[in-house]
Amino acid sequence: MRLTNQIIYLIACELFYALSAFLVISIILELIHPFLVLAYINISYVLIFWLVVGIVVLTCKE
Repeated sequence: MRLTNQIIYLIACELFYALSAFLVISIILELIHPFLVLAYINISYVLIFWLVVGIVVLTCKE
């Protein structure tokens, strides 16, 4: 793996972990108090970004 590919892989992994934690926390908060997170953040955009980052992680890993 080239150095730039390694850097992209590491950044994408960290983003994927952070977004996964955010989605889990958001779901738990929505179960506890409905519309607490959805009133401020559109979760569908976060989910799409999470999927894109996941695809980048899978394609950068060799």
